[in-house]
Amino acid sequence: MAPLLIPERFSIGELVARSGVPGATIHHYLRLGLLPSARRTAPNRFLYDERHVQALRLIRVLRERRGLPLPVIRRVLPDLLGLEQEQAFRPEMWDRAVGVHAGRGSRRTPAARLLDAAVDAFARRGYADVNVDEICRAARIAKGSFYRHYRSKEELFFAAADAAVAEIVESFGGAVATGPLPNDRAAEVLARAMDPKLPLFMELFTRAIQRRPGYAAVARRTFTTLAHEVGELQQAENALMSGALLLQQAAVLVFRRTLEPSPLAALGLETSAPA
Repeated sequence: MAPLLIPERFSIGELVARSGVPGATIHHYLRLGLLPSARRTAPNRFLYDERHVQALRLIRVLRERRGLPLPVIRRVLPDLLGLEQEQAFRPEMWDRAVGVHAGRGSRRTPAARLLDAAVDAFARRGYADVNVDEICRAARIAKGSFYRHYRSKEELFFAAADAAVAEIVESFGGAVATGPLPNDRAAEVLARAMDPKLPLFMELFTRAIQRRPGYAAVARRTFTTLAHEVGELQQAENALMSGALLLQQAAVLVFRRTLEPSPLAALGLETSAPA
């Protein structure tokens, strides 16, 4: 009987050295659930192995060579990590995984149509006024097929929030494809991308404030992912902080446009937004 092979385990410092990914980014990916769980050896000490190295390399190539945002990568990565290493790094396998989960291309999968319909419905009408029957009709699938993809409307809502982030990141990424934008211009571009999706995010945020189970964790993950992605696209040194500030500016722009003409204008009290 062959001896049981014990995987080599190493520290976060060694993981940084082997993968070339900064420690702060690795911790961000762990918080988002992108990487396999680490082995805890003490309250504040964890050990990693080659699965983490492979996952980080895959994330890098999927971002650099396919331009995929983190919410899409989070869906396809488990499938790729289940393959042999040689297969996992073949471009055709990336495209197949993305096609299954994101439904890209001219032939939209039922799962992709369902997600598209959900993003649209939740953004236009909110959570309470949307039901599964309506989403299924809009997606042109039988209601029985819904439960092959999602266990509940709530689970679909969480997936729709991820999909909305991916769409915003894709739109913003196209605008900064030739390089970072000046801050005011970047906020304007981001505001336009966020505008149609903001009601969905507000619903998520409201339900988190109401302390409904599970919503706070999803809200934190959603907004952290969006901020980090935007900051990285702007090539900021501190991607998360820079992205969060840009999100804040963009949200102010959206709200100001929504309230135009400002109720303060009639009283002569309107002032310019802080820079």
